[in-house]
Amino acid sequence: SNNGDDQLLQGQAIFLLNVVAVIWGTQHSVVKMVVEDCDASAFSFARFALGAAIAAPFTPSIRPFLEQLTSEIESRRSDDGEIQREVISDDGERDNALAWKWGIEMGMWMFLGYAFQAIGLEYTTAQRSGFLLYLNVKFVPFFARILLGRKISIPTWASAFTALAGTALIAYDGTSTTFNVGDTWSIAAAMASAMFILRLEAATAAVKNSAALNSASLWTVTLAAFIWCIGDGIREQGDITTLTSTVDVLTTSVQSTIVKIQQTFSSHPVELIYLGGITTAVANYIQTKAQRGISAERASIIYALDPVYGAFFANVLLGEKLTEYGMVGAGLITIAAATNAFLDLGKNNEE
Repeated sequence: SNNGDDQLLQGQAIFLLNVVAVIWGTQHSVVKMVVEDCDASAFSFARFALGAAIAAPFTPSIRPFLEQLTSEIESRRSDDGEIQREVISDDGERDNALAWKWGIEMGMWMFLGYAFQAIGLEYTTAQRSGFLLYLNVKFVPFFARILLGRKISIPTWASAFTALAGTALIAYDGTSTTFNVGDTWSIAAAMASAMFILRLEAATAAVKNSAALNSASLWTVTLAAFIWCIGDGIREQGDITTLTSTVDVLTTSVQSTIVKIQQTFSSHPVELIYLGGITTAVANYIQTKAQRGISAERASIIYALDPVYGAFFANVLLGEKLTEYGMVGAGLITIAAATNAFLDLGKNNEE
């Protein structure tokens, strides 16, 4: 587009999305290292605050969005029901308003996905979390069919179920199929991730500037993570009867949150820089830019390679090993992703 990003070729987009899958594959083990001895909410805030700070130069002005939102609220309150708001005539301001409109929604799905993942990793292994999280391969076409009424091609369904079968084999450790609370949180993260991928297709079509959309999303996640931190602090004080005033409770919660964030930074500075900079700011920007030319359903199959990469890094960094079942499952996921890439390239050649 003239005022936004240049459209990537189909092959370039597929390559970049695979790069994102590799980057994401590293994060499960690194997050596991951090949440082993740090608070999940404080870690999430520190991670996304760093990511948002890196993306800060690309932050769109929020004024057009707030003005439009205020006008819409006022129009609904008007007696005659007339729409009172002024139409934004400047293209740049319109783009900024759209970047925040979509950035807030994408940021909330992103926050839920990463927050649920961080909570889950407190109770389950990095390897299991990685594979369960990418059940979104199944959820994306399912949500697209149920919520959008979209017809999904048979090859896409076949790839999704192949990847699902591979995920199940890897999650099965050969001795027990019992799910713990961490596994449940990981599945919830998969559902949020699926909604993010699905809605990103519409967001990238509406917002011309990928960097602006990414930045608005990261600031939204940062704010949501901060609210989560404060909520955790208030919850922890539930049994303290001496704090009777709301102001005292909030003050103590903020102080507790600051201490936890400082502890997280001091304990894992390198991990936070990597997670905030590479797996958050950089990976999300690449995903936002590259997914423009690929449907959400097929993009999700590419992302299915994430748990394969995750299992490799979990083995290298944490000593977690795949069973024979897991190796077969990794092979099935690889086949599904490779088939998906072939379908995308073939479709592009036909067009």
